[in-house]
Amino acid sequence: MDIADLSAGLGEDAEGAAYSDIWVVLPSEAGGALAATALLGEARRWADGLGCYVHAVIRLEALAAQAIALGADRVHVTLDPLGYLTSQQPEFVLLPSNLFFLAAELAQRLGAGLITDTPTVEIDIDTRALRGAHAVYNGDYAQVLEVTTPEKMATVDVRGWPAPYADASRTGEVIVSDRPEVVDAVNWVGPIAYTPPAWRPLQKAHTIVAVGRGVGGEAGVALARKLADALNAEFAGDRSARDSGWIDAAHEVGVTGQEVAPTLYFALGILGDTIHNAAIAGAKRVIAVHPNPDAPIFKVADVAIVGDPAEILKKLLPQL
Repeated sequence: MDIADLSAGLGEDAEGAAYSDIWVVLPSEAGGALAATALLGEARRWADGLGCYVHAVIRLEALAAQAIALGADRVHVTLDPLGYLTSQQPEFVLLPSNLFFLAAELAQRLGAGLITDTPTVEIDIDTRALRGAHAVYNGDYAQVLEVTTPEKMATVDVRGWPAPYADASRTGEVIVSDRPEVVDAVNWVGPIAYTPPAWRPLQKAHTIVAVGRGVGGEAGVALARKLADALNAEFAGDRSARDSGWIDAAHEVGVTGQEVAPTLYFALGILGDTIHNAAIAGAKRVIAVHPNPDAPIFKVADVAIVGDPAEILKKLLPQL
């Protein structure tokens, strides 16, 4: 019988008696031992003064005996400490500092007062208040906080705390939660067949290879398409290319078609009228190839090559 049972038997306030005992949440270390066990030793000391039990909440049942030897009266094994503790009514909950996010959500669910990252924590045996110091002003000062809500919580920095004495003769109760194991929300169905779209919007393209009437007919267009494939670029053209049937409306570059801003823009056989050149003003680098040295495209090009686009492509493609 603990103090809550005794209070209920004496007819005291059942609501107030519902909150009882000290609960310590202990993570597991990689080597198969309990971490932050100093919290358990302090909880044992306080519980002896308060006349209550110490509960340890752990994830691995194999560590239950170790928790009991270090001071726990009851060990609760659960894969969901947050959900499990929400269903209980602990009076005190202590967690190591690295479980801050768990503590914050649990405090919100329980409506509990929470002291965070305190290097010192005490339970007032007379008032049952939880008291701790919280660093402020980059650690230059410490603000002493006191929690008096029915459920009281603290995350504790136990670095420097002495390890508790392990008494192998101690006995305790092990309670394995019947909560189902947390199931991965991802349902793996295996690889799926995916065909990338035939084209992306030209406005989002990083590289564009565009042709005009000066590319030299179908043979030049075929070479330009090979260049686009080699560069993983989008294939486009000006109004003359659309009129020739080499591209559709979605791939026409011009203020009456698509305005583009790629990192690299190849203009192959494009004369470069005002409608086209205005549409590529946002391009970072323009390489233009045209047989006419007076082609307006050269005025906006970063690299201007005078020559037959088809012949130049025949020499360029083997180098890629």
